[in-house]
Amino acid sequence: MAGLVSSLPLPLAANAVERAVGSAEAKCREEGNCLQTLDLDGAVGWNWGAKDRCDSTDPRCGADGVLNDAPPAGKPVPDKQGLQITDVVSLELQIGTGSNADTQILKIGLYGENCPTLVEEMKELCSKGIVTSSDLLLGAPVRLGVGGQMTYIRPEQRVEFGVPSQKIAYAKAMRQTKAPDEFVPQARPSGMRFDACKNEKTSRLHDVAGLLSVPKGGIGFGSSSIPVKDDDAYSSCFQITASSLPDADKEERKVIGQLIDSKSMELLARLSSIPTRKALPTQSGGSPLIKTIVNDVRVDAVSDLLENKGA
Repeated sequence: MAGLVSSLPLPLAANAVERAVGSAEAKCREEGNCLQTLDLDGAVGWNWGAKDRCDSTDPRCGADGVLNDAPPAGKPVPDKQGLQITDVVSLELQIGTGSNADTQILKIGLYGENCPTLVEEMKELCSKGIVTSSDLLLGAPVRLGVGGQMTYIRPEQRVEFGVPSQKIAYAKAMRQTKAPDEFVPQARPSGMRFDACKNEKTSRLHDVAGLLSVPKGGIGFGSSSIPVKDDDAYSSCFQITASSLPDADKEERKVIGQLIDSKSMELLARLSSIPTRKALPTQSGGSPLIKTIVNDVRVDAVSDLLENKGA
């Protein structure tokens, strides 16, 4: 630990721009053990981690720690470019915890006619759950509504959602403190299913904010070049663009849907501006300082919504 202390940069200058503080960072500073707990945000600060900054739970608090006059404005709802929305996913998100928690709805339309295989996979993730093994003792499908959360932010560029730990999610679903030892997490899809997802083409380019993007291999392959354990294989399920994102096209990611209303676009602007936790000051993104979980998910066919509206 002494070597770590000596290698750390000097604390932030008094006039530097600072970023919103997270609960873990605040706790270690209060207890004076940030280095021992390896919370470098709290120990060092740099230009994004010292203590004099806006409250991260305030919607006006930007990613740079500066309190703005108003929450970020949402960009226009994406033009459908002639694509047909067949299903609507409604994500009920809880931003923050305790008395400061805020619940909002993010509505995503899916291009089921253009990307049928990938859309079906997305619907499974949001409803009954993805199952890749028939040999489970307990049955443990990966479902976004149980254990799902926003896992990564690149400020004002994209936000990412997934299930960080299937084991924790399963215990939550069973209302237990921990999953039993015989719990079996789901692996990434393989075989014919993987081939079908990999070979399906994107519906459009990542050229505006508000587009639903999945990895080229389908859901579960957000970190395909990095070995991962089955338990956290779905920590990167899908992203939503917060701006034009040509790098996503270079990565061969695929657009399979879009946000469908102005309220969702406003919420996206807020999510993409939440301060992030970083291990190094040069990082362009990180996990959100404000925990944002998926409380519930609903999937509706557009035909059913139109029928109910007519009734």
